[in-house]
Amino acid sequence: MNPKHRFYQSFVLCGRGSMEALLALKAATPTVCSTILICLSESRSLYSCQNDSPQILYVVEYHLGRIGSSPTVGPEADWKSPKTCWDFLWGPWIKFKVRLCRTLSQSLLCNYLTKKIIGGGTAGLTVAERLSEDPTVSVAVIEAGGFYELDNGNVSQIPAFYSKNFNQTDAPETIQPLIDWAYITEPQVGLGNRKFHYSQGKTLGGSTGRNSNIFTRGTKGFYKRWADLVGDQSWAWDNVLPYFKKSVDFTPPNLAKMGVNASIPYDAAAYGPGGPLHVTYSNYYQPMNPGLIKGFEALNLSSQTGFSSGRMDGYGYLAVSINPDTQIKDSSETAFLTEAFNATSFRVYKNTIAQKILFDGTTATGVQVETAGLLYTLEAAKEVIVAAGVTRSPQMLMVSGIGPKEILTQHKIPVIVDRPVGQNWQDHCAFEFQYEMNVEGNAALEGDKKFLEQATQDFLQTQTGPLTNWGGDILGFEKLPNPYRQALSPSALKDLAELPSDQPEIEWLIASHGPQAATKSYVTFTPAILAVTSKGTIGLASANAADNPIIDPKTFSSPTEQALGVQIYKRLQEFVNATGLTTGPELKVGPRDTDADILDGMKQSGLPWYHGVASCPMGKSSDPNAIVDTNGRVFGVKGLRVVDASVIPLIAPGHSMAPVYMVAEKLADAIKKGN
Repeated sequence: MNPKHRFYQSFVLCGRGSMEALLALKAATPTVCSTILICLSESRSLYSCQNDSPQILYVVEYHLGRIGSSPTVGPEADWKSPKTCWDFLWGPWIKFKVRLCRTLSQSLLCNYLTKKIIGGGTAGLTVAERLSEDPTVSVAVIEAGGFYELDNGNVSQIPAFYSKNFNQTDAPETIQPLIDWAYITEPQVGLGNRKFHYSQGKTLGGSTGRNSNIFTRGTKGFYKRWADLVGDQSWAWDNVLPYFKKSVDFTPPNLAKMGVNASIPYDAAAYGPGGPLHVTYSNYYQPMNPGLIKGFEALNLSSQTGFSSGRMDGYGYLAVSINPDTQIKDSSETAFLTEAFNATSFRVYKNTIAQKILFDGTTATGVQVETAGLLYTLEAAKEVIVAAGVTRSPQMLMVSGIGPKEILTQHKIPVIVDRPVGQNWQDHCAFEFQYEMNVEGNAALEGDKKFLEQATQDFLQTQTGPLTNWGGDILGFEKLPNPYRQALSPSALKDLAELPSDQPEIEWLIASHGPQAATKSYVTFTPAILAVTSKGTIGLASANAADNPIIDPKTFSSPTEQALGVQIYKRLQEFVNATGLTTGPELKVGPRDTDADILDGMKQSGLPWYHGVASCPMGKSSDPNAIVDTNGRVFGVKGLRVVDASVIPLIAPGHSMAPVYMVAEKLADAIKKGN
């Protein structure tokens, strides 16, 4: 039995031992579906309280329906007896579930809300908070994970531990299962047939509770290309910039705490004050920075004021989403969810799997969900919003009947809409090259006990030191210059010519990371290909949404990317030598005598970069590859949207976090306006 949740009569029992409140059951007849809500008062200690009132309460909800006679409670039972009430509760005709609600006083209406949002990640919590600002709109978020602060502690909160979240091997010990979906890719032909752990957050906050929190936006030309592709100029730079600004509360770098006499150029006008998401700079100035600046200048890259003003040619200091006071990472959970709990009727169903979207014909009416093995239905009065991320959103559409017909038929899923869901996935490819370094860096946190002890004291006492820093301060971006460019084939040059003139083809990311358990200082140079021409796929392993989808990013598989990769390696040698930071040869180096040798080495050094987009891309209704329109509405059905990285139709240069926040802000505004 899977009862739809309708409240004909409801009863509330607060606290334990308040059995006398069950006498209200006398007013209910056995043929009426009733609801009894029991607030577990001890759960208050799990979360912070404001004005001594709990912001989150666990609520056990019992759904009672007459499906047969109870052997212990007959029609003439003595309802004044506590034993009778207890037998009534535990009769064989009880279904129950556990859910998370913000307040008990409003929990009676929890299951029939205006908006249901699948996914409590970067986009999901942003959209939910913005929609719940309207007191006439009721919002519930369905999230498969919990709170990463409880489930993963310092590893998810301290910036320097970022590297623990993204170990790229497929070894089980590298995966943190309480906060990660534990995806293992298909063998990547372009990367030596290796498999990879493709880290994606399964937690409130999504991958903002997992990643390096680097804040870049892309270029003006990129957004013009996006707007032209989808036929909607509201996605051009000048029109999306207000939504980029809306999320952010910017704090300039604290040079005093950095403890160096350095200038950190930034463009304060690119940020807006007062948003819930903190964006600032680490209080630790990496000792390798002067060497990196020397190297970038040798490459003829110019200094930029960060990468949030629509320009990315050159090098500059990177902003990150961390709290300026505590230096703890800021995520959509610490920012938007906290804001929502404090000010709205926002609700979260945590540790709950969305199984599929329910339809009446072609109109989405609700979501079938599962908590602790218990199946139930959440109805949506207006619409269902899918914000499950670049891998889970296409899976959710497909298990619900929206996707490629051949895939749905294979898994015996009734086809509602035949669209190429999951077939145009794009992601960057990065390459890692490690060297011993002649200055201090984060690598020693892994194996030098004294260094870690001092770093811990600095973090706790003054919010300074290497623990406040994910591993790097400076990024560089460029198009491949001559003479390297001249070595590319005509077909590769043609592919690169399709990019906007201001869009870089290469990112230079440098971190003071090294091998595990390192006791020396190391530096990792990570060039990345931003001119993506390969496309991956998201497939179904089964019709069950609890099973991970099939992940195949097809990283570094196109001839253009491979040709570019060979020339990037040659450019890397010029950069490394100019920095003066390295004290020896590249670690794990293989033969590099020919271009074929270099390509083989790049395949062994490469990895997918967790910046995936376009698995449910937006576009014109006439575009056969488009899954949603420019307001996120799914083609072919009503009452269903997708709002997350999966709808971004092109991969942005740089890092994907800031564009996802922008998309969530913009589409939340569209929803509020009725678009």
